[in-house]
Amino acid sequence: ELKLKWAVGERVVMNMDMKQNMEMFIPNQPRSMKQDMTLGQKYGLTVLKETPDGGHEVEMEYLSARMAMEMGGKKMLDYDSDKKPGTDKANPMVGQMADMFGKIIGAKIQYFLDASNEVERIEGVDEMMNRLSSGGKADPGAEMFKSSMFSKDHFKQMMAANRFMPPKPVQLGDSWPVTQNYDMGPLGNLVLDFDCTLQKWEMHGKRNCARIEFQGTAKSAPGTNANPTGMSMTILDGNFSGVSWFDPELGITIDMTMNQDMKMAMTIPMNGRGNAAAAKTQMMTMTNIMNQVITLKLDSVK
Repeated sequence: ELKLKWAVGERVVMNMDMKQNMEMFIPNQPRSMKQDMTLGQKYGLTVLKETPDGGHEVEMEYLSARMAMEMGGKKMLDYDSDKKPGTDKANPMVGQMADMFGKIIGAKIQYFLDASNEVERIEGVDEMMNRLSSGGKADPGAEMFKSSMFSKDHFKQMMAANRFMPPKPVQLGDSWPVTQNYDMGPLGNLVLDFDCTLQKWEMHGKRNCARIEFQGTAKSAPGTNANPTGMSMTILDGNFSGVSWFDPELGITIDMTMNQDMKMAMTIPMNGRGNAAAAKTQMMTMTNIMNQVITLKLDSVK
């Protein structure tokens, strides 16, 4: 039986990183545009208490963030909340990231998990979004980034460490299906359907872990709320694969790597301002080819 454990008083610190390479084919442009981005987050999970029904209350603290971007071979952004940002007046994006992440570093969110480790509810996200929205001029691109990166669904997925866990006891070679839904904000939903297999037991670092391999497909689905900007995304082709290492003694996934390849059609307003009236008549559709690698690693546990 591979099952998550929540020891009251335990604090787990995790690092989550994403490396994304994207090539965009824009109508009436002779050349494609390439964009490379990395995004990292460190967060702590503290088990506050066990609930009467066998669930747990877990507090997440946002500890640090880092983000870098290159477009067309030119560095656009290099930000790390652990380092003091420079005063680069020619690059306002650094200031925007410093302002956005600076408002949430140290913020805390409470998760309420049932006995099956499913998230029943989350508290604190609305307060975090209010902090993000306070002061400064609203920017459509930044607002879309915030709505996808700091939504309740995003934080729910961060807690979904049991996404690869089997629903019942398994033996070596056994497989089980899993479906995950990700809220992409104004771009709709990302749906992952995959199969997991317990391949073997192996030493990972100094821990004896269950090696779980997975592979599947990705597709898009409309969001639950209407998008006033008219933006939309359709996945034309998507597949992914990866491996995770689960330590049954600790009761947590200590390492995970996921590789995703997707071809997408993205429709956006031509004026780039997100104006609803203009979006009805002035839209363009870009084709994006993307590869991204997502890693999740245990930093510490005590």
